[in-house]
Amino acid sequence: MTDKKSFSLMPYLLVFLGTFLALQIFIPKEDVNVKNANMGDLYLETTKNEYVIGKDIKVSIYNNTDERLNIDAPRYVLDCEQSFIIYKYRSDGFIEKTNPDKECESEGFWLSIEPGQKQIVSLLNYTYTEFGESGRYKLALDVQGVKYESPEFEVKEPGLLTRLWRNMIYRPMLNALVSIISYMPGHHLGLAVIVLTLIIRSILLIPSQKGFEAQMRMQELQPELEKIKEKYKDDQTRLAQETMLLWKKHQVHPFSSCLPMLIQLPVFLALYYSIRGGLSPDRAIFIYPFLSDFDLSAVDPMFLGINLFERSLIALPLIVGSLQFIQMQIMMRKNKTSKNKMASEVESAQKMMRYMMPLMITFFTAQLPAAVGIYWATNTSYGIIQQLVVKKFRPNPAKSSGNEDVSVRVINKKHGKKH
Repeated sequence: MTDKKSFSLMPYLLVFLGTFLALQIFIPKEDVNVKNANMGDLYLETTKNEYVIGKDIKVSIYNNTDERLNIDAPRYVLDCEQSFIIYKYRSDGFIEKTNPDKECESEGFWLSIEPGQKQIVSLLNYTYTEFGESGRYKLALDVQGVKYESPEFEVKEPGLLTRLWRNMIYRPMLNALVSIISYMPGHHLGLAVIVLTLIIRSILLIPSQKGFEAQMRMQELQPELEKIKEKYKDDQTRLAQETMLLWKKHQVHPFSSCLPMLIQLPVFLALYYSIRGGLSPDRAIFIYPFLSDFDLSAVDPMFLGINLFERSLIALPLIVGSLQFIQMQIMMRKNKTSKNKMASEVESAQKMMRYMMPLMITFFTAQLPAAVGIYWATNTSYGIIQQLVVKKFRPNPAKSSGNEDVSVRVINKKHGKKH
């Protein structure tokens, strides 16, 4: 009997995850690089008119002059990293929020913009400390004694789903990571991510093992599924019924192998958003009271020469992609070639997935903070070891089936002698 590779939804869940992250990273922004007389020499505006508290506020700064525009280093802001003056609307109008007593010793230019171009500046590290209250805001820049103000924009309270996400998933993940970092010698982020990943995978050990076993049972049933598909290829209703009966008989379901991935998806996203915020002091609002004494600025992001808050374009993506390739090889068993056209098409599609998935994972790892790549590499390594253990200690159904056939033939032979 020909053994075919099973159809697994796990690769497609990874595709969904990759697509989601790609949309987060590569959503095109409107790019207007044309001089407009109504803008003046310098014009700034937020990329949206409305934001939810906690969302990344991005500001477009346009240079409408014929010369490079150099904006001096900040003179007073929260942490001496940006030069915006922030205004909040009160009952008597817009009032400046920035603390003018905070002096900075920065030198050089904070920002340089080519003629007729624009730059987009992120205020992600100020979303809660400076924009944590709903209301109307404006921004301004003081350039060579001239103050340029942006149109006003509004910051709103988050909705129910956003609050649930932040309090039930994001906040626990952030605090788990910070808690491990606080006890880690040197407060190393990389080691903390590895430890956190191992803890999460160990908690999910039983459901993930059941998922691997379900995936193997689906592989073993694939020959029978191919027979059903061939027999009822012209009757889709009967095909669905027979397929469900086969799954029920062997107590398997195709979605059961995806359960570990579904559980890990929100964990992965929560870690991504925790790292994306740079673990800046701005996120202190989410820290539990027992960790309130820990200084988030003490986190060491360096790991093997890589800043884990930044992207790693070569080494780490290649490691993650290689590990993903190994895991795909283990997941999809090599089998004999079938003359069945439908089975051959499935095999071709999965063969393409076997190579395309690691390439896609490599690409997306290069676009994400390196700390997420460390999580992915550790998670995949754990999965590889777990799959190898499951395969080694799981009985071989083919051998069991063969033994049963032999015993039946012996019984028949003896029975023939009696007669």
